[in-house]
Amino acid sequence: MKKITLAYFGSPDFSAKFLEKLLIDISIKRLIEVKLVITQPDRPVGRKQILTPTPVKQVALKYGLKVLEIGNFLGKLDQLEIRNLDLCLIYFYGQIIPKDILLLPKYGFWNIHFSLLPKYRGPAPAVWSLINGDTKTGVSLVQTDEKLDHGDLIAQKEVGINPQETKIALEERLDNISYDLFKKEAKNLLDGKINLTPQNHELSTYAGFPTKQDGYIEISNFKFQISNSPKKLFNLFRGLYPWPGIWTILPNGKRLKITNMELGKIKRVQLEGKTEVDFETFNKAYKVFGNS
Repeated sequence: MKKITLAYFGSPDFSAKFLEKLLIDISIKRLIEVKLVITQPDRPVGRKQILTPTPVKQVALKYGLKVLEIGNFLGKLDQLEIRNLDLCLIYFYGQIIPKDILLLPKYGFWNIHFSLLPKYRGPAPAVWSLINGDTKTGVSLVQTDEKLDHGDLIAQKEVGINPQETKIALEERLDNISYDLFKKEAKNLLDGKINLTPQNHELSTYAGFPTKQDGYIEISNFKFQISNSPKKLFNLFRGLYPWPGIWTILPNGKRLKITNMELGKIKRVQLEGKTEVDFETFNKAYKVFGNS
């Protein structure tokens, strides 16, 4: 049976694990053959600024795949070597692909996105679905065009959000669902059964990367939310865990970060310059939040 020849575009750890599954899962190796991996260039990491390859590059080299490092597509059209491939798959690559490149492979580019598009276009859909207290989200497989998460839908799977899960747990579930969805649609592509559905662009919303400031709550408001808006506070924690987390500035000028909590109860905190402790121990010592 003919296989789909594929170029894989990705960079971070999530994307690396997905790539490795594509390379070792016997059931999908009957459908696709990864010919090329494109990732972001090596970057300085850590205190010593050691030049480090992306997790995707590390996996690709482990399995002997050809790797191209591209941080900017300007003038790179002829270097990509995707003109004779069937498909390109984007999974957390980190850059918008220009239109002239999107047209090169036979079936274009597919992109995996963690939302029920057109809701939460952008790089951080899971973050904002949790912060906003949504009870459901999903995975969308998209025929990529030149605009951000704008292309026609190939397939979409609705997923319920567990009321206690954080961003890490939710994204792990969505990752597994994404893999199954891609495998199903790869088989449909080989069978000529792909159906594209245009998005309703009037319903689109945007989910940008959170900043450190998104987790800041002024101390008096923090006290109010603990007592009066515990669900809102917990949703913020779930969406911003582990980074940037939710935090405040104490009257002594020190930063206090909430490192663990459940609905209506702060469990662990970390004061700037100190080790992490349970909240009751902290509050007995500093008496910032009244009786714990």
